[in-house]
Amino acid sequence: MPDRYKQYYGQQFDKRRTQQAHGDARVLLENHVNLTMPAGLTHFDHLMAIGRSCDKPFPIKYLSEKLKALQFSMGKTYFGNPVDLIQRILLNYSYLRWWMEESGLVVSEVSSQLGPLSDFDRVAGSLFLEHSKNGTLSLQSLARIADKLDAEGFQLKQHLQPAQLQPISKYNQKYSREPIRTFSAAVRRPHLVRSVRRRLYVARDRYKKALHSVQPIFA
Repeated sequence: MPDRYKQYYGQQFDKRRTQQAHGDARVLLENHVNLTMPAGLTHFDHLMAIGRSCDKPFPIKYLSEKLKALQFSMGKTYFGNPVDLIQRILLNYSYLRWWMEESGLVVSEVSSQLGPLSDFDRVAGSLFLEHSKNGTLSLQSLARIADKLDAEGFQLKQHLQPAQLQPISKYNQKYSREPIRTFSAAVRRPHLVRSVRRRLYVARDRYKKALHSVQPIFA
């Protein structure tokens, strides 16, 4: 009954994985939480606290590290059914799915179903969706993504497309003593940032297309 599962658990609930892992999400339905979180925490912290603070506490087996990406400068209050609260949080992360296993809640990216998508497009595309607002990236968000791409070990020269790499190559020829070799350095040059931004739009589109096959399976 697909409609019933959508109604009860939300679009990002993965029924198939719940069944495969012999989990039971019904423990979340007749449950309640009334919780206020202080400032300075992340969605990772919020979900951990929701699990502990419910009228009927439930274990958490694994939460994606990507839930730590947003740190809130103000406190947050959670009131209501934990299923609704989990889904409300995950609306900020369209690439994440949640399910229940025997040993607890799992929130993770279903990357194994992204097919032939390259590692760069998978990481950059998910970062774009995570940090964008109304389909666009602020310079601050762009800088955060660039820092993360560098930290993941992605090489600027290897992952930009030829047309995007051309202005950077010209810059490096002119300023050979201080060449641009990283995403972080490129986005901090006003005349080069467009190249990185365009490549991220490509990654976003490829990632969203791949995600189409990762929609929750209710049957």
